[in-house]
Amino acid sequence: MSKKFTILITIILIISIGLLGCGKSANEAGSKETSGDKKVYKLSFNVQIPATHKFHTDVVKPWADLVEKETNGKIKIEIYNSGALGTLATAYDDIKGGVYDIGYVSPGLHLDSNLYPLTIGDLPFGITDPKVKADVLGQLSDKYMKDAFKESTLLSISSTDSYQLYSKEPVKSIKDVKEQKIIAQGSERIETVKGWGGVPVSLGLEQIYESLEKNTVNQTTYTSVGAVGLKLYEVAPYLTKIDLGATTLLFLMNTEALNKLPDDLKQQFVEELGPKLGEMTGEMYKSQADAAMKEYGEKVKSKGGQVTTLSSEELKAFKKPSEKIWNHWAEEANKKGYPGDEILKEFEKLIEKEGVELPF
Repeated sequence: MSKKFTILITIILIISIGLLGCGKSANEAGSKETSGDKKVYKLSFNVQIPATHKFHTDVVKPWADLVEKETNGKIKIEIYNSGALGTLATAYDDIKGGVYDIGYVSPGLHLDSNLYPLTIGDLPFGITDPKVKADVLGQLSDKYMKDAFKESTLLSISSTDSYQLYSKEPVKSIKDVKEQKIIAQGSERIETVKGWGGVPVSLGLEQIYESLEKNTVNQTTYTSVGAVGLKLYEVAPYLTKIDLGATTLLFLMNTEALNKLPDDLKQQFVEELGPKLGEMTGEMYKSQADAAMKEYGEKVKSKGGQVTTLSSEELKAFKKPSEKIWNHWAEEANKKGYPGDEILKEFEKLIEKEGVELPF
């Protein structure tokens, strides 16, 4: 074998090994690498929103930076935007299965799972404050869900700001939503739209803008912070303030990935960094909600759009159909083997204690 040929084979082998080293997939739970004398643990974090959304710029990215700083660079968070590793509808199974290490779950999209008791947090016209949501659901979780989190570990509970109604034409009374196609996520909101006489359309967050743009739907329910992030003012120039309620967000981590961390980092993640993620989320949504609605109003002025605040009588008409949804929740919980009536009474007692007025 010639010397030149031997050198050529050596170069090819070196390149091949290098390429193989770059081939790590995002779902290798808790993957680690060595940087000098320090082991670095990489954790994948899948989020449904684009990098321009405030949830990314004000929460996810700063939290990832905080994790790296507080662990002295031992943990690095790799962020995957726009649901690159999975949709919100599959999030619970994806986290448990290790498709990615960290994510958030909306319990209302997983009605047949052991997260069902926490779907109470999304009852229409219930809790609109993220901090109240975290406190109330945290107490219910401790009392009724002690064995719920095994394959995934609960890091924290938070929520978005309250859902409002966005439309292509003005909505000033419940008559303006009848027979309209309205995007709604989660069973409670879907039933709410039906109660209004509307036609609920269940679509993912990534489909809201395009559906309004193409006139596939006429209206959508969504948060004010989220609506600005998705630039819905470009396709839906009318915002009607109804405070339908906030979406519960459970921040979960794949338990196998968590257990791969050294004990000190594991403890820090569960006791400090995980709760901080929920806290930052709640603070952002709560502080930005009013500013987002104001910004939305300014953005749609040139289109002839506006932000509408309903009269108390008109708002009552929107709330009325939801009473049976609250009662139905308890019935369904009973069927699933939970003490539904007890949980509902406890929920109502807790939110009243927090100063929240029951809607009916």
